[in-house]
Amino acid sequence: MRKSTLFIVLFISVIFTVSVIISFLKKSNLYHRAIPPHGTPQDALQKVAFTINKKSFSPAIKVPFSTTDEEALTHRTYLISRTRCTQKLFLLILVVTAPDNINRRSVVRKTWASDPSVNMRWKTMFLVGQTKDRTQEQYLEAERMMYNDLIRGAQRENYQNLALKTQMGLEWAAKYCDFHFLLKADDDVFVNPYRLMDYLENPDTPKTKLYLGYVRHNRKPHHGGKYAVPVEDYNKSRYPDFCSGLGYVLSSDLVLKMVQMFDSKKPLKLEDVYIGTLVERLGVTDVRHHQGFRPLQFGPCKYISDTIVYHRASIDCMEKLFNLAMEERLEGEFNKSRSKKTEENKQLSMLVKDDDTWQTEQV
Repeated sequence: MRKSTLFIVLFISVIFTVSVIISFLKKSNLYHRAIPPHGTPQDALQKVAFTINKKSFSPAIKVPFSTTDEEALTHRTYLISRTRCTQKLFLLILVVTAPDNINRRSVVRKTWASDPSVNMRWKTMFLVGQTKDRTQEQYLEAERMMYNDLIRGAQRENYQNLALKTQMGLEWAAKYCDFHFLLKADDDVFVNPYRLMDYLENPDTPKTKLYLGYVRHNRKPHHGGKYAVPVEDYNKSRYPDFCSGLGYVLSSDLVLKMVQMFDSKKPLKLEDVYIGTLVERLGVTDVRHHQGFRPLQFGPCKYISDTIVYHRASIDCMEKLFNLAMEERLEGEFNKSRSKKTEENKQLSMLVKDDDTWQTEQV
């Protein structure tokens, strides 16, 4: 009897210990790395997400975000994430992406996602909704833990919910990040942050009430097809001027005010038009067009110097455009440095000449 009791106690102890270990591993990165990729329908995820090498799943050297939940802020949208920025950013980039587009997120991370300088000026975060595929959700959680750059919402992933996804991204930015400007972009675009920073830092560029992109003027609502909007949702004959959804910039003051206006129950289905209607309600009449926002580039992958956002860019094209942009940037910095050195030498030569003249006069 005593042996039986001892055996039962020992058995319960073993079960408890195993349960604790499993619970710990589920919360750790090791558990998610160990999830077998076999059987998943996402070939890209299988090939990239769990290949532990320098190209994929290499931890970022510096991530200016904290997952500490300091206070339970209430959310107006479907926002779930409470990751916080730990430093102020001049430019925050939010990229709308589908769960299985890990290859696109990977190339963005390798190219234009983050400022490599010590004092980080811009950072990119990816907006992702919910999928019914449990395995895919596990991959997304592993990706989030590895890179700490996914912002999640409770809305289902589909085109109809694009406005809801943008809403939750802007709410996250307003409540958990301190920034001057925000760029919302799709995951199939190339962004040249340096060119955008140059424009935003220009003294002639407004620092408030800025709504910038490729402006669509005088567009009529469609009542059929993919972009159909029911009359009960929008009953005017024309849309207000709005920036194409491929990429647009908002100053922080507009983002903060827009979040207070969000209706998460039934926003306008067309995300870019929806943002345009909110900006109009805020009384902004100067919707700024910039030719550097280039939509629907279906021809050969071609770099143009003033490009800020290029759509659409394949993975290979994105890498090509980034490399060309960096070569141009490097050459520009070199020429700037050489001109500065030349000017310094010129001034030094003049000082030496003046000194020689003075000494001659003294003799």
